[in-house]
Amino acid sequence: MSRRPTLLILGHVTRDLFGAASPPRLGGAAAFAARAAALLGIETKLVTVAPDAAPELDELRRLPGLELAVASSDRITTFGHEYVAARRQLSLVERARPLVASDIPEAWRAAEVVYLGPVAGEIDEALLEGLGGAYAIGCIQGWLRDPVPRRLVRPRRLPAGCRVPPSLRAVSFSASDHPGGAALLHELCGAGVRVAMTRGRRGARIAWGGGAGWVAAEPARQVDPTGAGDVFALIFGLASWAGYEPLEAARRAALAAARVVEGPGLGTLAEARDRLLL
Repeated sequence: MSRRPTLLILGHVTRDLFGAASPPRLGGAAAFAARAAALLGIETKLVTVAPDAAPELDELRRLPGLELAVASSDRITTFGHEYVAARRQLSLVERARPLVASDIPEAWRAAEVVYLGPVAGEIDEALLEGLGGAYAIGCIQGWLRDPVPRRLVRPRRLPAGCRVPPSLRAVSFSASDHPGGAALLHELCGAGVRVAMTRGRRGARIAWGGGAGWVAAEPARQVDPTGAGDVFALIFGLASWAGYEPLEAARRAALAAARVVEGPGLGTLAEARDRLLL
């Protein structure tokens, strides 16, 4: 990218539980995107909702290049992760309150790019419409989940009457997690959005107003896939903002995701930094 944008990230950071033998981890699309953007040297501001003293926030507060605004809540959104026959089962343990416009500092609302990282329906289209002409990107998994605490996360379609904001420009979602993925891709594409429907190791289907194509996954030594889709969405969106054609934007995103799965955390993403910023 010849120039790096000012970036505003919105979404719940999460407490991720992986069983009694493992300590809780920082998670959520917003957290993964913020860490990746800071690693890439992008001026980043993150707005989330959580208890101010939540230990998961400590890692984010230490990151150079990242500013954090925490709207107070008596709980942090918490997910339980369990792998059954190599497939993840996700349960929503508890949920912080949704984000509202007043949570966003006034001075941050002029960001050039806004990354939406909903994980449990905490962002709605009205919040995005209040940010003016920002170029909106993101991972929209959290719009496609039934956000009911104390039960397994179930996929759902976009809520009835949900209008795609005109500022939403480039998004991704996982085909394996949602019914009717192809129909959703075409619906979003028809509203002027660049869309990546990811399929893990099988690559991603890319669609935009002028066409469609397929991008293969990059080779990787997978250790932990958590967060790979969130970082894919970040790079796909930023590369689209920077003027790359859709398939090239997706290739860069696939490279980033492949490095993240070599985790935990961001895996070996730092090794791909120069290739992502060209």
